[in-house]
Amino acid sequence: MAARAQGPAVPAPQIFYSNVEPLAAQIARTQADPRPQSSDGALQVLDWLLYGSVGWGAACNFNLNLSPSNQIQACGPRFVPSVVAEHNTGIQRTFLYGVGDITWYPSVNQVQANDTTAGIVHIWEIQRDLIFRVQAQGKLDQNYSGLSGNLVDTSLFITTPLKYQQAYLSSSVQKNFASFFTAVGGSLTMTHYEDLRDNAGNLIDEHFQDGSISTLNGRLGYYISPIIYTYVEPSLNSQQYVDPGLNSHGYRIVAGIGSDRISLFNGEIHGGFAQQQFANVAIGTVSVPVFGGSLYWYPTRFLTVSYTADRVFGTSDFSQNSLTPAPIINPSTGLLPGSPTDNLTQTLKADWDFSRHFAFTAGIQSQQQNYLDSFRKDDLLTLSGAVTYKVTQTLGIQLTYRHLHLFTNLEGASFTSDFIGMGGSSKF
Repeated sequence: MAARAQGPAVPAPQIFYSNVEPLAAQIARTQADPRPQSSDGALQVLDWLLYGSVGWGAACNFNLNLSPSNQIQACGPRFVPSVVAEHNTGIQRTFLYGVGDITWYPSVNQVQANDTTAGIVHIWEIQRDLIFRVQAQGKLDQNYSGLSGNLVDTSLFITTPLKYQQAYLSSSVQKNFASFFTAVGGSLTMTHYEDLRDNAGNLIDEHFQDGSISTLNGRLGYYISPIIYTYVEPSLNSQQYVDPGLNSHGYRIVAGIGSDRISLFNGEIHGGFAQQQFANVAIGTVSVPVFGGSLYWYPTRFLTVSYTADRVFGTSDFSQNSLTPAPIINPSTGLLPGSPTDNLTQTLKADWDFSRHFAFTAGIQSQQQNYLDSFRKDDLLTLSGAVTYKVTQTLGIQLTYRHLHLFTNLEGASFTSDFIGMGGSSKF
């Protein structure tokens, strides 16, 4: 689906008002008027400006259940809405937003929603250098089930991907002091999983993973020069699940350095340390180094290449204790055992918008998952690409392709999945 109208981007879930930025960018932001200068490209409704697009078309998925065996193929209509409503008085700014990627596969009577979110962000600029921010968001998404690899030697297989609903809340306040900048905030993420179903009609309980992650975050930074900055970000977290064996708490502290522009590059790198103490005594305390950041390269005015990386702890529905013809149910809790994980995500993306008629996007993402109470290691590789033909400024036709390949050392659990979509998009 074609790019949406110019305007504020759909907000990502975050705690602080902004990512760390150079002093030059911070000065430019505080000297500028934060209110929209015109309503061009927007639909005005009372005191709100509405930006968005509606995409439609068809898609085919060649492994609907993200399974290593008995792969289900289907095609169906696809709907991709995107909208941001902005109410901006300068001191007070409110954004309502929603974005979705929804496909219905009628031959199997299944609806899949990928990264479909709706939320609200409110910003109160108490002073130009003292900013309060709050965000609330709901999300529908899906992932592959690590458990599916346990069924490869049986006549059973999972017929749906692992779907979940997620609520996210965050709040923060940040303040600048001459060459220093500070911030403090926190977040709460609550996740609810849907049960899986196998081809025999049995439900597989996934609610043991339901739970919440709460964090307390800080930031302290210093502007070395107008274009170079350094910072440190400590954080505490507590992870609580229905299955108490997955509970944990810990901390993470990273220090970074970044720049607005060095030749054709900008970005930042950070490194540090994370430690997590798990309720599962077989895992105990896990300490890992943390390296990541973001890098942007602008080889031409029409081409942007970006790279991002980060490392966090999570959980999965896989357990080596359930490697039997059927999943083992814990008799004391009635729950399927799972595994805490250590996750490293790296993304490389390129956007090439070189003409008034064509635009290209391509990306590669690696999601490495290390199961902490098991020998298992996964790497979910995602290749994606899209070409857009811009019929007019408000109408486009787009062809998209996505390939997933799970590489894992668990025999028989690897899978591939391909997705092809084509349709149009109109802005309003």
